[in-house]
Amino acid sequence: MDTDDLAGRPWVLLGGTLCTEIVFEGLLDALKVPTSYRRHVLLDQPKIEDYEPIFRDLPPDTVVCGFSLGAIVAAHYADRMSAHRLILIGVNPFADDPANAENRHGLAKDVNALGGAAALSARAPEVFGSTPDQTRAMIYQMADTAADMIDAQTRLALTRPGAVPALARADMPVLAIAGAQDKNAPPNYGKAAAQAAPDGQFVALEGLGHFALLEDPIACATAVTNSTKVENDAN
Repeated sequence: MDTDDLAGRPWVLLGGTLCTEIVFEGLLDALKVPTSYRRHVLLDQPKIEDYEPIFRDLPPDTVVCGFSLGAIVAAHYADRMSAHRLILIGVNPFADDPANAENRHGLAKDVNALGGAAALSARAPEVFGSTPDQTRAMIYQMADTAADMIDAQTRLALTRPGAVPALARADMPVLAIAGAQDKNAPPNYGKAAAQAAPDGQFVALEGLGHFALLEDPIACATAVTNSTKVENDAN
């Protein structure tokens, strides 16, 4: 796997709801990105506008990578950042469905009362890949660590606008990756995000779900690397 182009660049990383930096570790290790090049952004603010300082004056060689809610935040700034590329994993580029509000508020209430792991285990997150028990254990570990951010993340998820207009004005390559079995952010969402961008690519990973980054980080890294090769060949 040729990772030289990506390994030598700074990465800005935005995880999803109840996620920590763990969600990106397998991907970045596979790409040989040094830990000193990894900047993790906490989703601890309740409005899209609160994250503007993260994307202001980014070095142009930066790789911005977001997962789930973090991918949504990054997508909203696709037209306001200077970056080498934007990678969106498990993204929904549309405004949140109001029908999700009850479930989101219910999760937040349970997280605050019971803790992240207990709240999620009662909902049995669907996972795929060859090591589902290990994947669930990492999801629960992250949820407990990030539990204090659930109120801000819930409000952020419910109030965000759609990101398609921002993606349509992006001036860097945009790669959207989705697990083919993802029911939280189905592949057609990732395809819509990629199609909105002037220089967009979409990859669906067979046999993986919403937590593809944990289910098979090597497959995710291969998708990222292959997208870079496609761009280089095109140029």
